[in-house]
Amino acid sequence: MNALTPHTSKARSAVLKPGFTLMEVCVALAVLSAGVLVFGRYLDGFNRVRAQERLRANETLAAAHSMENLIAHAPACLDTSFTMNGVDVSLKVVPGVKPLAWAQAGPLRRLVRCAR
Repeated sequence: MNALTPHTSKARSAVLKPGFTLMEVCVALAVLSAGVLVFGRYLDGFNRVRAQERLRANETLAAAHSMENLIAHAPACLDTSFTMNGVDVSLKVVPGVKPLAWAQAGPLRRLVRCAR
């Protein structure tokens, strides 16, 4: 029996060709598809967060533009709320000698001079 074993293994090695079996290819495709699925879900979450950050940044830029507009053109010294450039702005007059008011535009808050 030992004499036949080496001879048959030579015959098998001559018949077998290098490469992957169908089972190995199926397992590799399953692992790859699972990785793509997980990456796609993370990418969707990242895109959602990036869109929210971009929206918040645009709102802050619009509020800064409104605040600069209030500084350049002194508003009337009244406690008021209004919309400027799509941003809600509120003014609260500071009692005292100087004509000042707290201006709040979006997340920004600052003292501005106001016209009497």
